[in-house]
Amino acid sequence: MNFSEIREIDSSWILKSLEQKLVCVDLCGRVIYANAAAISLSEYEYQQGIPLADFLPFLVCDGERALADLLRCSDGDLKDCRVVLPHTKDNQYKIVIKDIVDDAGEIAGRSLLISDEQALAVHYGDGESHLDPLTELMGRQEFERRLANLVNDASTSSRTHALLYIDIDQFKLINDTSGHGAGDNLIKVIADALKLELFIGDMLCRLGGDEFGVLLSNVDAFEARSVANRLVKAIKRMPFVWSGISHKVSISIGVVLIDEYTTDRESVMSQADVAMYSAKEDGRGRVHMYDKSDKKLSRLHDDMDWVHRINKALAADDFSLVTERIMPLVDQSNRTTIYNEILVRMRYNGEMLRPGQFMPAAERFGLMPQIDRWVIKHFFSYLQRNSDLNNRDVMYSINISGQSLCQESFLEFVYRCLRRGNVNPEVICFEITETVAITNFSVVTRFIHRVHELGGKFALDDFGTGMSSFGYLQELPVDFVKIDGLFVHDMDKNPVHEAMVRSINDISHVLGKRTIAEFVEREAVFDQLQALGVDYAQGYLHGRPTDLVDLCSESAG
Repeated sequence: MNFSEIREIDSSWILKSLEQKLVCVDLCGRVIYANAAAISLSEYEYQQGIPLADFLPFLVCDGERALADLLRCSDGDLKDCRVVLPHTKDNQYKIVIKDIVDDAGEIAGRSLLISDEQALAVHYGDGESHLDPLTELMGRQEFERRLANLVNDASTSSRTHALLYIDIDQFKLINDTSGHGAGDNLIKVIADALKLELFIGDMLCRLGGDEFGVLLSNVDAFEARSVANRLVKAIKRMPFVWSGISHKVSISIGVVLIDEYTTDRESVMSQADVAMYSAKEDGRGRVHMYDKSDKKLSRLHDDMDWVHRINKALAADDFSLVTERIMPLVDQSNRTTIYNEILVRMRYNGEMLRPGQFMPAAERFGLMPQIDRWVIKHFFSYLQRNSDLNNRDVMYSINISGQSLCQESFLEFVYRCLRRGNVNPEVICFEITETVAITNFSVVTRFIHRVHELGGKFALDDFGTGMSSFGYLQELPVDFVKIDGLFVHDMDKNPVHEAMVRSINDISHVLGKRTIAEFVEREAVFDQLQALGVDYAQGYLHGRPTDLVDLCSESAG
């Protein structure tokens, strides 16, 4: 059955639903229809046949399973569910799933009717709220409303209150190794255990994923810390066995006192987030009280502010791509004539930030995979719009972080992007650092082989920082070796550095790999590299990074 036949099934029902968000998929998870309202949710340009996992990568709220995987693996007995999108996680949607049946009565696909979060509101007590179906706790909206009330009360009275921000330690490990069923069950039993330890008037809610919040009314710092410690001890005592395997479970809690100096709800949540993360950094399974005078917390708070800025930039597409030219040094007929490295910048407060200003926070808090995906998606879209750049005489280098390489879903994302046919894989070169490659040797090697099958290439970045890696270089099937700029920038004045560059270049050539020297900023260094037979030079000598649009004029010239 082809796409057009499936689209004809119950077409009158589809037409009546056009004012709502509607997506229809076949049994392989490919989108066969999407109306304008649904397309507006996607980060991708709509085209018939695009996988749902790419078009609208919904995550089911309970355990964060991918909806596309759920649809593909199900035998048909699917329930309606609540979902979020990775780039707009604050917005929840309800999806009503219906089978699409052909003339023979066989299931040919599924329709997804998507409702905004307002459709999830249920009456609860004295207000509107989202009930969490897994734990039967109140959701984030009611929690934030009551938190705002406590902030207001503290500002007009002598009473103090407290917020406990709770996160399950290493939840992802249990979820990934034992399955989403184990993760869902763990969330529920922890919620039940926490409820048993709290008193009437204490408010417990599920904030999302594996996070909980507790609001304590009319308590001081000592009482708040005591309650938090009691919760930590209760979870440590709690047995959790799944499929015959016993797991050690713990939680980390950040505690914030709400007093007359508390300004607003958002600052309380931010402080609680910082305190909770500090508890994790201190060893997990413990409590950390927020203290404005704590310099470590202050630095952590600054870093986490960057997390919010990065997430906001990802949601608003406030990143930009620039290119840095890599110059050929050896004139050979088969040498790539135009070679550019693709770099990313972030817009913030009207200025363009360099990676050193936001990447450390992104790496510390696990945001690199999202940034890497943004870069690949947007650069590939750029190549699709400028098909004349997809030729054998050019090469574009894209950096991949160690965090991304450790995610199987990210590797599959890259592989799917390369296989789509809109971009020539032979003009793409992925860069990974020497440290990442050695630390994740088997994963990296497998990934390189898969990309090589499609014609893509790899470069080993910052090579030379660990000379023990010469042995690994023989085993890593990379195409290019980038000589660390630490040795290159003054090699004309430092004979030790010159010897290092020479040895890396010679060994790389013996192994059949081409070399790229980084941090080339002076003609004397450029000339010396050329004399040594290094293949390429990269650095400010031949210009600083320029906007991506300049690639078109460069190629035309």
